[in-house]
Amino acid sequence: MLQQERKVIEPLLDPGERLAEAASVSLAPGITRPPEELLTPRRPSRLEERIGSSFGVLRKAYAVLNPLQSAVGALEDRVQDVTSGSVVHGKGMDGGWSSAAGRFVVRMYDQGAYAHGLFAVTDRRVLMVVDRAKIWQLGTEDHTLHWSQPYAALAGLRRHPKGVIQRGRLDLVFADGSWAGVVTGLPRNAEPLAAAFARRGR
Repeated sequence: MLQQERKVIEPLLDPGERLAEAASVSLAPGITRPPEELLTPRRPSRLEERIGSSFGVLRKAYAVLNPLQSAVGALEDRVQDVTSGSVVHGKGMDGGWSSAAGRFVVRMYDQGAYAHGLFAVTDRRVLMVVDRAKIWQLGTEDHTLHWSQPYAALAGLRRHPKGVIQRGRLDLVFADGSWAGVVTGLPRNAEPLAAAFARRGR
């Protein structure tokens, strides 16, 4: 665990809570994006609306000048939407959207999380911290405690799951039997997280 990660997470912990391990993770690539109706609607900022409007004009102009290329691009997008990443990367999640794993995935796409964050193990729980600063806000950070669960809510943190190719892969196995995979930014960071969970943060 880097000192930078400790500085980000420790101010967000409860009084007396101790941080055992932390690392940057992303949802496993075999996990599909949740249906939009499960996500919290977010109103874009004025800058986002302006950027989106400009891209919309450019996209329409490109479609007029390059109708064949535009049609091919739209077809490729649709194929990507319906083709699961599990074909290449292995299964990323087990359980419906109403399961504990499904709710975790929905949360990791909700309210500016963008499917990645700092995963931490403390002496009381596991949690995820995300930086909600906008991409154009260079040099600024807005770290928030985005998700947390007590140890009783999880049955395990599974290392080296079968049928996947990601070296830094960990599966969060929930008490209801569902599970969801995450991948550490650096493969070597997965083992300390699993070890800290096995010690239950002690």
